[in-house]
Amino acid sequence: MEDQALENKSYIHLPEGVEIALTPVGLVARSYAYMIDFAIRAIIITLLSLFFGLLGAVGEGLALITFFVVSWGYNIYFEARSGQTPGKKRLNIRVVQDNGLPASFSQIVVRNLLRPADMLPFGYFFGLLVMAFNERFKRIGDWAAGTIIVYDEAFLERPILPSGISEVPTLVFTTQEQLAILTYAERSNTLSSERRIELAAILSQVMNCDNNQSEIKLLNYARYFSGHVTNNSAESHDKASV
Repeated sequence: MEDQALENKSYIHLPEGVEIALTPVGLVARSYAYMIDFAIRAIIITLLSLFFGLLGAVGEGLALITFFVVSWGYNIYFEARSGQTPGKKRLNIRVVQDNGLPASFSQIVVRNLLRPADMLPFGYFFGLLVMAFNERFKRIGDWAAGTIIVYDEAFLERPILPSGISEVPTLVFTTQEQLAILTYAERSNTLSSERRIELAAILSQVMNCDNNQSEIKLLNYARYFSGHVTNNSAESHDKASV
């Protein structure tokens, strides 16, 4: 797994040769989701306890059973179904395996059974401490179960690139570098010309060109990476093949 700090994404190389990007969820979003789920559990337990309270001694036993079942079964039930409790769904986050696949039932059970360890000595102190000191914000239960909470990101249509020709790169770029070049091109219309040249100048020596030409080359490369093929790019590809 490779991490790209600027985007807070974890890049995972699958055995099939495919690379996927996951965005781990930080402390704030997870805390909000927990508070929503805690409120829902509290409402369910309170309403059922009031009802069972009308049944006398038998009701007290049923109330205790309800407290146990809801406290332990709430997260397991919802996370086993879709990886999302109501609180996580509200925050658009989800529990998955470390490799991005849906978490199994056994993994869900393990991460929730170890929740008391995260609560030590009080108020989730130990769990928050562990999450704060690892880049994927995993608590003890996540480490034991091999799970991670990520943003349930939808596929968004990428912005339109500035018009122009595409050019086959003479250099080899990694997937992350290609994404960085695409992002630069997509945001170029929102940047001043001075800022565009300043950013492109970082690669001017690598591409063996001056600062002004590096901006043009990056835009041409971005069009090629996005699948925009022109006659010029086809000709340059033939030359590169020769």
